[in-house]
Amino acid sequence: MNELLRYAVLDTAPEPNFDRITSMAATIFDQPICTMAFADSDRHWFKSRHGVQATEMPRKLSFCDFTIKGNDVFVVRDALADSRFVGAPVVEGEPHVRFYAGAPLIVSSGAHVGTLCVLDTQPRDFSAKQEQVLMDLARITVELLEARWRQIRLAEDSPKIAHMARHDPLTQLANRRLFSDQMLDAVSQFHGEQEVAVLYIDLDRFKPVNDRLGHHVGDLLLQQVAERLRANTRSADEIARIGGDEFAVIQTGAGAQQHAADLAKRLIAALSVPYLLEGQSIVIGASVGIALMSDDPASPQQLFQRADKALYRAKSLGGNTYCFFDNSCGALG
Repeated sequence: MNELLRYAVLDTAPEPNFDRITSMAATIFDQPICTMAFADSDRHWFKSRHGVQATEMPRKLSFCDFTIKGNDVFVVRDALADSRFVGAPVVEGEPHVRFYAGAPLIVSSGAHVGTLCVLDTQPRDFSAKQEQVLMDLARITVELLEARWRQIRLAEDSPKIAHMARHDPLTQLANRRLFSDQMLDAVSQFHGEQEVAVLYIDLDRFKPVNDRLGHHVGDLLLQQVAERLRANTRSADEIARIGGDEFAVIQTGAGAQQHAADLAKRLIAALSVPYLLEGQSIVIGASVGIALMSDDPASPQQLFQRADKALYRAKSLGGNTYCFFDNSCGALG
């Protein structure tokens, strides 16, 4: 039962693929009734049925309960001649079953979760070749069940996969791919009052920390850097890890130049506060290059290249400062 629950199939709506199996089995074996049943704790629930109106039956005194316990096709040629079933509800009452043949549904883990059965109101024989065909149809049923489960899992995982494709796995910030899309959106929405600022951030003195203390500590440091970036930006700002120890922020709105300068000061101050990692106090800094799109339209690539050039200027001044693309650099005092 626990194994069946993970397939999320009990009490679900009819599905054409499963209905085709029961219709096909009834036709192949020339039987009036065919059921595809999954075993709940106290019932066999019919995922698909042909020639019968009932949607489930109790496990007690049922043919399927014998079938599900075995590995082979279970056949009852005449229920009235079999002491195990002569008093069963489906034999004494509607639909007055006399013949039964069922194959267990055995999933990839080896668990027995249900049955595929053909039934008749008249006693009859069932050959070894017919048993093999019924078992093959049961295996096809299991393949459909497994495929259905994989489809459900894929649907559940799709948002996670989409997130992973567009976010940095270490910091959970936007990655370069998502950053490019965000840049395109920001630039395409540019107009007189909706200015755009791009801040390109490079950590100062990060490489010596990584080399001296190892990549594990370096990764912890980058994660804390990401947290400080989140804490010092607005909810409307887009933050990304471009790669290595490089990050970027996109700001939109009026007064971009002043807002970008204020943000650069906050980020440099916040990122320069000592980090406590595995018992050690670590101090780094940050340099910031800023490019604006106000009166001078630019493509996303051009805007980012301008921010890169401004960053190079800030680094050449010794770091721990910010510069605009026009070479004006800020004082942090």
